[in-house]
Amino acid sequence: MLENFAFAFNAVFPILALMVLGYFLKYIQLFNDDMLKRMNTFVFRCGLSVMMFCNIYSLEDLSNIPLNLMLFTLGSIILLTLLYTGIAVMATRRNDRRGVIIQSGFRSNFAVIGAALASSLCGTEGQLLATGIQAPGIIYFNVAAVLCLTAFSGPGGEKVSPGVICRRIAANPLILGLFSGVVCLILREFIPRNAQGELLFSLSRSLPFLYAPLNSLANMATPLVLIVIGAQTDFRATSGMKREIAIGVALRLVVTPVLGFLMAFAAQRTGLISLTPAVVSVLLAFYGSPVAVAGAVMADSMGCDGELARQHVVWTNTLSMVTLFLWIILFRQAGLL
Repeated sequence: MLENFAFAFNAVFPILALMVLGYFLKYIQLFNDDMLKRMNTFVFRCGLSVMMFCNIYSLEDLSNIPLNLMLFTLGSIILLTLLYTGIAVMATRRNDRRGVIIQSGFRSNFAVIGAALASSLCGTEGQLLATGIQAPGIIYFNVAAVLCLTAFSGPGGEKVSPGVICRRIAANPLILGLFSGVVCLILREFIPRNAQGELLFSLSRSLPFLYAPLNSLANMATPLVLIVIGAQTDFRATSGMKREIAIGVALRLVVTPVLGFLMAFAAQRTGLISLTPAVVSVLLAFYGSPVAVAGAVMADSMGCDGELARQHVVWTNTLSMVTLFLWIILFRQAGLL
């Protein structure tokens, strides 16, 4: 039991530590508001976009994607997104907070800790499954987040036409990074290989002078995002958004895992998936991990309530050390892990 808590702590505390560092640096006035705004814009337009590209490009083969598990996870998260849209509309009158609540409900930090969590719970098998559904999962999370944040941006009652939404999606740096990665992944299937099965051309081997700075920028993105989120977090603002914070945190850490696994049990009864320990570990990471840190940057950059998004990141990462521990204990007691 102590080992499970130590794992949850070690998975989440580094995220919290960087946010605390950012908060401290702002407190001692090493950062000012203008500097943080520029850093926020840089990491959204450059860092996260390159990180999305590198995440997709790093996949070895399209055939590694388990289709049945991919279809189930995408189908289930689409249903949850629709459900949370209705909940968000009823939960607050502020339009700029509705998209943030929806995003917090369905968008987990699967890209950052998903494979590590699945690997820790079920070894190589869990890691391979997590990597296999990472690309479609990341693509859906980002496309759906752009849709939600665009549709509910600005003050209450503002209407955004479908054409405007499509243009914003097409111009979104994260979507551009994901699209570029998918294109490269598809083109890779047509590149000849040598006798050892190695590609005759790849960015990492053929153009290292280009790939190395891209990879460095991608590796820098997440730590910088966390520091900026911590620096921009204002705990004094919680008094006016306690209801929205509580709803977003509850959806991410409690409601989504419960509904997700209820759908998983139903899917197992129909024969769509089999809940092996490796699959359970992947679904736990997919449904139960805290809010994706990139969501706060996106919310701020797209005219939504960035402070609420930052509060969701802080509180879900803090409380997930407890909830992940409880979910792991529950599934181990049930013999599923």
